[in-house]
Order: sequence, then C-alpha cells, then structure tokens
Amino acid sequence: MTDGIVTAPRRTNRKLDQWIAFWSVPFFFNLFGIVFVPLSWMMPPRSPSASTPQIVEFMQSHNLLIACAILTLSFGLAPVSNAVYLSQVKRMSVSPVFRYSMMVGSMTGAIVGMLFPMFCFGLGAFRPGYSASTLEMLYDFGYLAYIGSLGCFCVMWMAFGMAIILDQNTILPKWLGYYTVWQYVTELMAAPVWISKSGPFAWNGLMTFWFAMVLYVSWQFIVYVCIYRAIKNQPDGELENAWLESDPAISNPRLKATA
Repeated sequence: MTDGIVTAPRRTNRKLDQWIAFWSVPFFFNLFGIVFVPLSWMMPPRSPSASTPQIVEFMQSHNLLIACAILTLSFGLAPVSNAVYLSQVKRMSVSPVFRYSMMVGSMTGAIVGMLFPMFCFGLGAFRPGYSASTLEMLYDFGYLAYIGSLGCFCVMWMAFGMAIILDQNTILPKWLGYYTVWQYVTELMAAPVWISKSGPFAWNGLMTFWFAMVLYVSWQFIVYVCIYRAIKNQPDGELENAWLESDPAISNPRLKATA
C-alpha cells in the first residue's frame, strides 16, 4: 500500500498477451492445413474439368462434414492472427488508413475465401439427395470462392507492404515491405480462374495455384519471423498496457483503499 493506493502485482512478462496471440498463429494455420488437406482433400484443388461422377463422389464425402465442423470451431483464430500484424503496424509512423485497410481486407477475405468454401463443400455433403447438377454448382462455387477471392487479400497485404516501406520507425525491415508488395502483385494471377477451365491459369493450374502457393508459404514464414523479432525488440515503454502498472488505480478503481 502506497499513499492510500494498493499497488497491483507486477507482471513478470508484460508481453505475455502478445506472445499468446503470436503463438496462436501457427496453431491456426496448422489446423487450417489439416482441415483442407489430409482430412477433406479440398486442397490441392481438384480439377475444374473433373467428371460429374468424380465431383459427386467428392462432394458426398463424410470427411467434408468433419472438416467443416472443425473449421467452424477454429476460424475464430483468424482475427487473432491478423491482430498480431495490426499491433505492429500501429507502431509505425504511417496513417491509420493502412491499418484499417488491413482490418477490412482480412474480414472480407475470410468471409469469401474461408466461410464460403466451407459452406459450399459442407452443404454438398450434408444431405445425400442433392442432384448432380446442384453438387457441380456447389463444387464450382467453393473453389472459385477459395482461389478466386485473392483480390481481398491482395489489397490487405499491399497495405501492409506499403506501411512497412513508408514507416520511419523501422518496426519491420524495408526489404520485407518490397517483398510483400511484389509477392501480392503475383496473386493477381488468380483472376483468370473465372475464364480458364484448364491449363496453367485454371484454379488448380501451375501459375494460378502452385506458383502462387510456393511464394505465399515462403513469404508467410519470413513475415512470421520478422513479427517475432519486432515483438521481442519492442521496448516495454511502448506497450499499451504499460500505464496499468504505473497507475493501477486508473485501470481498476477497486484498488483504491484508505490508508
């Protein structure tokens, strides 16, 4: 008790909240990968020119329902992973417009690129009485939403890259900003999936999916390491929870006590 105020217990690791959010990112992406690859085999994407029997067999798989159930419980971690990036952008000497662009882009991208495919594939497997033509429509809708919605993410991560380039506080290295802009310009190659049903620009094509995926995965690992270093090097004085320790009575009036 000091001058009539009971001091709050000192937190030994004042970045604990950030680290919890940070380590949720690999957990989410690993779970996301398990759902989309070995569990449901939605990815790698099946051919847009697959035969009707092949589409029906895939869309009626019971594993799709299990995958959707797991995804329903886990996609709430996506905002947490985006918040990890946004917390570092907030430290940058740039306009909040970049942070808002990332926030809105992540929301629209998650709806179109994750929820739409989940509902399409899950709906196809939910009831066995759907006609083949209905299952083909859901099949096309699911893959076109998943692969063809990269414009949302392109704007989101372009804002991230520009924020890094224009930042004067050097929160993240400048080269990462240029790499981010370059990497997401290549994502524009997803646009031809609405036109091509075969070849390198189909939704399962060499350029549209495989080339873009190799670039994205390597970029994501690099960003993750850079964010780790940014959190580790962030001074305690910059933490937004710093004032809680300096004046605990402000954060919790119940801490006030009479001498």
